Amino acid sequence: MRSHLYCFGCVLTATCGLCLFVSQPESVLGQVKGKDKAKEVFEVKGEPKGFKAGEPARYAVWASKTGWHVRTTTARTLHHFTGKIHIEGGVITGLEPHDLEFKGKYGDWWRIHEKRHEITIDFKTDRHIDGIDFQVSKEAKAIHWNLWIDGKHHADKVFIGKTGHHPLTDPFIVPAHPKK
Repeated sequence: MRSHLYCFGCVLTATCGLCLFVSQPESVLGQVKGKDKAKEVFEVKGEPKGFKAGEPARYAVWASKTGWHVRTTTARTLHHFTGKIHIEGGVITGLEPHDLEFKGKYGDWWRIHEKRHEITIDFKTDRHIDGIDFQVSKEAKAIHWNLWIDGKHHADKVFIGKTGHHPLTDPFIVPAHPKK
């Protein structure tokens, strides 16, 4: 009798675990890393809590009802933020700059690839906030982010979603249309 109860308990535990894994909300990031194919899961919606101008060099990345948002800031010194944002299965349908300077020492720029599936950014940020807001087509499946600060990847300086989670690696991938 005990062995049957033990087996029933194991099956029940495995089923519950599978249900939790399968029922993860679609508004999370799923990222595969290494040969073990471990998935990283976290929320991408909402501006990272506490993000403001003058914090140590960082990216803030989040989704909202109006699309995707990318911001950079630094504490005391000028940093060079560059990156490529690739849209898988769709195109960029709109882009608005956010507090960018287009001339002088802090001249910032962005470019949309002619096929409208990739954005290149180049921001020089010093104690304030630079960024862009963009939207993607309904057909878009995922967004591939490849971000650098001063020519190097720093996954620990990328804050995603309202919890400010760091991706396991940079580059990283997020779903193009997080669900509510």
